[in-house]
Amino acid sequence: MKSVTDKKTLLFLFWMILFIIQNRLQQWCGIFQYVDELFAVLFFPLLVIRLAQKKRTVRWTKRMLLFWGLLLLFWMWGWGGYFRYHYQVFSNALKDSYLNLKFYLGIGASFLLFYDEQTDFKQLKRRIWPVLNGITAILFVLCVVDSIFGIFSTETRGGMIAVKLFYDAYTVLVAQGVFLSALYLWFFEEKQKKIILPLGMLAFIMLSTRRAKSMGAIACILLIYVFVFYKKQKINKKLKMAIICFVGIAAAAGIYQVVSYYFLMGVESARAVLTIGAPFLAWDHFPFGTGWATYGSAFSTEPYSPVYGMYRMAGVWGMSPDFHDFISDTYWPMLMGQCGYVGFAAFVGTLFLFVRKVLTLKNHKEIFAGVMLLVLYLFVSSSSESAFVNPIAVPFAFLIGFWFAEQELIG
Repeated sequence: MKSVTDKKTLLFLFWMILFIIQNRLQQWCGIFQYVDELFAVLFFPLLVIRLAQKKRTVRWTKRMLLFWGLLLLFWMWGWGGYFRYHYQVFSNALKDSYLNLKFYLGIGASFLLFYDEQTDFKQLKRRIWPVLNGITAILFVLCVVDSIFGIFSTETRGGMIAVKLFYDAYTVLVAQGVFLSALYLWFFEEKQKKIILPLGMLAFIMLSTRRAKSMGAIACILLIYVFVFYKKQKINKKLKMAIICFVGIAAAAGIYQVVSYYFLMGVESARAVLTIGAPFLAWDHFPFGTGWATYGSAFSTEPYSPVYGMYRMAGVWGMSPDFHDFISDTYWPMLMGQCGYVGFAAFVGTLFLFVRKVLTLKNHKEIFAGVMLLVLYLFVSSSSESAFVNPIAVPFAFLIGFWFAEQELIG
């Protein structure tokens, strides 16, 4: 048992650290941008190995069959649009179709990697704790120094330096803060109030990005911390008011940002244009949609999808052939445009079943809190980025699959 736990601990720490520094590594060497995709694709060899070793019998419940059926329908519907219209080259369609599965594949890969009855999860947690604290402390110190001296970035918002450290985007740092915060919530039973200080440090790191999304992330952490761990206990009135005020401010900031990008800016906003256009694309290309890598996807730009020209979107700021940085700044319009109404509904169905699975973790509060934070953040971020298909999706899936394995083993 000890040797198995040692191996699982090393595997967990290896992937955790690699996911945290992946963005920086890919700035030095492009091949590291595929780390998350590589982890997700491990699902297939791990599944084959598991079945060959007969270490785990698969219990096919009706819910599981429905989930995989809906996921397959969603995936095939994207291919239906590709083969019917051929708006994009095959290689881009293939990559995009895989990208839209990698979140679920990442969960499966992590589950298969860590599901082992000989693993001592309590011992594994004890070994992870000091490493987790070390990473948080390093990021916090770098953040404080950068906030004062502007070492990594000199961009300002509201007269204050916006921090992104060594990452190439501010939202990446926010997502890393959520990733680490979820791990701290997992330690609540063993560490109790000892997790408050590092959570506070991570909150400072996220807020230092000066992004509204960071406030949404912290609001999710506060709500989960209170309602999962202190639901049946009385909370100090001043603390309760402080939490209500912060959550209210975060909600107001989030609503303002959504209204601003999707309504006030009108056709000048790529997000608004993509959202407005998606139902029309789905209707005009019924029943399939435009197909993979044609709309709102990172792979729809090179070569440039003809769909944007057909619907007069090519002139929108951030969506042109020469400047297309904002073309994948949404998630749900991409699904509807590329996979049509049927494919969109199928994917929403998989998410519904996935959330139902998450809710079954309620009896294991620490696991439930960690998973719930990651899921909530993905939904929050889906309003302004490609959430379930962007690079942070697989690190989140890594933790979720790991916790599913723990929950399955402890019963």
